[in-house]
Amino acid sequence: MFKWDSRMIQFMRDAVEENGAYFKSIADKVSEYLSVDAHVCDAGCGLGYLSIELSKYCRNVTAVDIASQALDELRNRLKHVNCNNIRIVEGDIRANPPIKPYDAMVFCLFSSLEDALSIAKEQCSGTVIIIKRNWNNHLFSLSQKALVRHTFKEALERLDILRIPHKSETLVLEMGQPFRSMADAVEFFQVYSNDDYPQEIKAEDIAGRLIHRESDRFPYYLPALRQLGIIVLKTSDIPDNIEIIWGRNEE
Repeated sequence: MFKWDSRMIQFMRDAVEENGAYFKSIADKVSEYLSVDAHVCDAGCGLGYLSIELSKYCRNVTAVDIASQALDELRNRLKHVNCNNIRIVEGDIRANPPIKPYDAMVFCLFSSLEDALSIAKEQCSGTVIIIKRNWNNHLFSLSQKALVRHTFKEALERLDILRIPHKSETLVLEMGQPFRSMADAVEFFQVYSNDDYPQEIKAEDIAGRLIHRESDRFPYYLPALRQLGIIVLKTSDIPDNIEIIWGRNEE
C-alpha cells in the first residue's frame, strides 16, 4: 500500500503547481463517461486533486482513502477552492460502503485490478473507470526496472480472460517533477527509486536526467511523460462471484 508522508506531499504539490493541466485533463477525459447528475466515488483518492477536478463534471464526489495525512491535505485545499460537492471518507473503502450504490467509480492508479472489480461490484451500480500505468519501466529508477504488475496491458489481458466487456483508450500527459534544489532532486530519487540501493543515489547519478532552468523557485526539472490507459466497463458485466473466478484463473 502506498503511504504518504510530508515530503511526498510536498513533491506532489510542486508537481501539480508545475503541471496544472494534468488532473484537469484526466477529469476531462473521464467526464465523457459520466452523467452530470452522477454520484461518483474517487477510490483511493490520495491528495484529492482528481476529486476536485471530477467535482466540476458531476453532482457529487465521494473521495475515499485510508491515508489520514493525504486527506488532511485535501481538507485544507477545499477551504480555498470553490467546491462544495465533495464528501471525504477516511478508512478502508470496503468497510465504508455507500448507503446507496455509487453511479460511477474511478480507480486512478489503484494498485489492484482484482480489488477494483470486487469493490465496484459491491458499491457501484453503473460505470467503472480504471486508470492504469501504460509504460514499461519504473519512471524514477536509474536502472531499467521493468513493471510487471498493475499495468494497462496486464489489466486488459485479465479482463479478456474473465470475458468482461470493456472499452479502452490511452492518454499521454506531461507530469514531470520540479525541484527547489539539487538536494531535493536527490531525495526524490532516493524516495521513489526502485533501484537496489536507492539511498546511495548521488547528485552526479541524476544530473543528466534533469533540466537546469533560470528559475528562482524551481531551478531543476525532471521531465516525465505519463502514458495512461483508461478502461471503462459496466458493473453489471462483472460476475457476481468475481473473486472465486479470479482465484480459479490464478491456479
